[in-house]
Amino acid sequence: MISPRDDLPFAPEPPIPAIPPEEFVPLVEGLRAAASDTPLAYLPNPGNWGAAFTAAATRRFLVRHGIPFRELARLGPLELARGAVRRETLLLGGGGAWSERFPGGRGLATRAARFFRRVVVLPSSFGAPVEPVGIGLWARDRFGSLRNAPGARFCHDLGFSIGRLAAPAPVTGVGEFFRGDPLGVARRSEAGPDLSARGDHRSPVRPFVEEIARYEEIRTDRVHVAIVACLLGRRCRVFPTASPMLADLFASSMAPYFPEATLAGPDDPNS
Repeated sequence: MISPRDDLPFAPEPPIPAIPPEEFVPLVEGLRAAASDTPLAYLPNPGNWGAAFTAAATRRFLVRHGIPFRELARLGPLELARGAVRRETLLLGGGGAWSERFPGGRGLATRAARFFRRVVVLPSSFGAPVEPVGIGLWARDRFGSLRNAPGARFCHDLGFSIGRLAAPAPVTGVGEFFRGDPLGVARRSEAGPDLSARGDHRSPVRPFVEEIARYEEIRTDRVHVAIVACLLGRRCRVFPTASPMLADLFASSMAPYFPEATLAGPDDPNS
């Protein structure tokens, strides 16, 4: 079930937890119950290079906990028909496509709910009110997402489930990786590429992690760049975006466990 493109560098086996494992137990128990009679149909969240990291972490999470699944490349008519015939539960990968600006997650879940026995959305950020019928929601922050989706349960982004990444010493100073889309509000350095935009959810994960690992300190407003930096033990300066998504995730999953991560304020010189 583990794809060659999921080759994560610096990931020891067994994993060294970054967040206490018991934090993920409710999600594990829920997924095992959902897969009790037939494997889950897992559809990774389509998106940028950070989504590839999420997908790699999700596959490892499911395999590690013995949760049977088959992976879908897309959600076309054939996959919908199979889901209906087999009465499967569809597992949608986590992400941020649940807002007015990025409604892709809502659209996928709503469409799938008409065919699959049940749809379960892995830890995601809900940037707009969500009251779906027949869809189980997991929120990756304890704040805005739970207000927008009051029926959701909290679990950390599954990127954190990879555990500590035992990278070698970095080779240079500060790496700046800021968004190049309308959500980005931090001032972007000319030398700081939007790393996440250089790949998609199907891209190999190793180069993404290795690029971040080069630096002693990371400055970013990208969710999964910040997550990887935390797992590497790097100093990480997190800059809020035009949505509260990253600030809420920082407060829920970074500030309590990663003292080397800090949240930039409105007076920060890079804001």
